[in-house]
This record gives sequence, C-alpha cells and structure tokens, in this order.
Amino acid sequence: MSTMPLRAPGRVRVVDPGPATTAPLPRLRIVRAPAQSRTRLPFLVLCVAILASALLGALLLNVTMAQTSYAIRDRQVELARLQERQQNLEQHLEVAASPRTLADRATALGMVPAPAPAFLRLSDGAIIGESEPAGAAG
Repeated sequence: MSTMPLRAPGRVRVVDPGPATTAPLPRLRIVRAPAQSRTRLPFLVLCVAILASALLGALLLNVTMAQTSYAIRDRQVELARLQERQQNLEQHLEVAASPRTLADRATALGMVPAPAPAFLRLSDGAIIGESEPAGAAG
C-alpha cells in the first residue's frame, strides 16, 4: 500500500451545473407528527380488570370452600350425636327385651307363669298335653 493520495493535491474539480434554471424553489413548511393511533389505556384497563376478576374469583372460591368445610364439620358433629343416641336406644332395648326384665314386668302386671303348657294341633283340632288354669298353680 502506498501513502500517495488518489488525487493530486490542490486540484479541485468543478462540476458544471448545467444551464441556469430560474425555477422557484419549493417553500418549506412545518409538518405535524402523525397522531398516535391507539393509546395504552384500554389495554391497561383490560389487564387490571382480568387481574381483579381473577383475584375476586379466587376469594369467592376460598370463602365457599370455608363455608362448605364448616357445614361438613357441623354434619359430622350431628352424625356423631345421632350415632350415640342410637347406641343408647339399642342398649335400652336390649335391657328391656331381656328375659329377666320381661318376667318382672309380667309379674308387676299380675301375670303368673303357666305350670304345664298345652298345645293345639290345627290339622284335627286335638289338644296335646294337660291344660290347667294358671291361677290354680300359683
């Protein structure tokens, strides 16, 4: 590479502008910037609305689940109470149906035990066994 310039120094090239024209130059004027076609406000409002509705939905879901859990707990307490009552009633029934309790209640009503039972055969109407009144034995 050489250090020599491509053009000779001191020589200026003059360009011929051609025939002189006297056409008037156009006047310059101020041009306004184009108006912004869309603002960001509707998009931001939409985003905030979606966020608010999602938070509100989560809140409502949480409240509903809490109410349901309280209702389930109340039903479980009621079920336990009813099961306990059922067990108490079954226990009272077993006591009342025992042979000793039945015999005591029959005696309190004035009943006496039968000394010897007699049976009736339905096919021919025959009485099997000796039958005597209960009051005679007691």
